[in-house]
Amino acid sequence: MIDLFRAFSTTEDFFYDGAFIAKAKYQRFKLKLNEETYRNEVVKSNKRLCIANCSGYIENEIAETLTVYLMMNVTVKESVKTKTIQDEETLWRNFSKEEIADFSHLTGDTNSIHLSENPVVQGLFILKELCNKTQTNKIEVKYIYPVYGDNPIYLKHEGNLTKGFSNGILCFQATLF
Repeated sequence: MIDLFRAFSTTEDFFYDGAFIAKAKYQRFKLKLNEETYRNEVVKSNKRLCIANCSGYIENEIAETLTVYLMMNVTVKESVKTKTIQDEETLWRNFSKEEIADFSHLTGDTNSIHLSENPVVQGLFILKELCNKTQTNKIEVKYIYPVYGDNPIYLKHEGNLTKGFSNGILCFQATLF
């Protein structure tokens, strides 16, 4: 998975510094037993939205795929606090500033929003950790509001939908297939 993220982040086909991931889809078709080759493709690109796909292949068979919907040239909207019900949400994790910086260097994602004094957790880092937690092979994550370093994240499960909250704000929703 990390090699796929690195192939996506370091492609020279497009530049997305300052963009926000609006949605990411990941699917694993087979376990990585051999070396993968990676192919990137920009599916759609305009001033506001870029849809990019990165796939890993083993012996010309698709092994895993990542589709990322990037919002270009946008500013973060004012957050809307939600009414949290303590019993329904469970503490999941806290991404430290060091972990965020390490993930940036590991994947080659040098977007400045991840390397500031108040870094935003990478959408792909959240995706990776949700995959690890749920042990799923297919997931779609919609990002609603940034998650910042050193802030606890709480999860609320509703069937196959998992909602992530930080500071009482809905930050992402993950659908497991």
